[in-house]
Amino acid sequence: MEERYMISVVGKQTIDGESDSIEVITAGDMIIDGDKITITYPEYSQDNPAKKTDTTVTLQNGILSIDRQGEMASHLILEESVRHECLYSTPMGQMFIGIYTDSIHSSLSIFGGEIKAAYQLDFNRSVVSYNEFYIKITQK
Repeated sequence: MEERYMISVVGKQTIDGESDSIEVITAGDMIIDGDKITITYPEYSQDNPAKKTDTTVTLQNGILSIDRQGEMASHLILEESVRHECLYSTPMGQMFIGIYTDSIHSSLSIFGGEIKAAYQLDFNRSVVSYNEFYIKITQK
């Protein structure tokens, strides 16, 4: 994969009023094909840099999907004002979670841009966390 962009990803999670965020800065790629935008990038574990997770973010027709393959695998679908059930893998096993998306905003072009999403995670229809996903893309 040719890595033509610098990608900054910030994830913020709020549980019981306590917030935590993580940021990943990595090289990756973005392809715009009509109304479909695909962003790909690797993530490396801080504890063991040999462990890699490949992430693909796809935005098409207002639906944002986030696919992660590797140490932490998941397939999340975010669609504004819609609840989806998605598979999420953890070191303790796989589980289904509900995702209700409050908002998705995008301003992407071949020069870069950003995607912002706000969503809620639930287990058995009880909200367990409020989340924000922010990705900023700049040309190298």
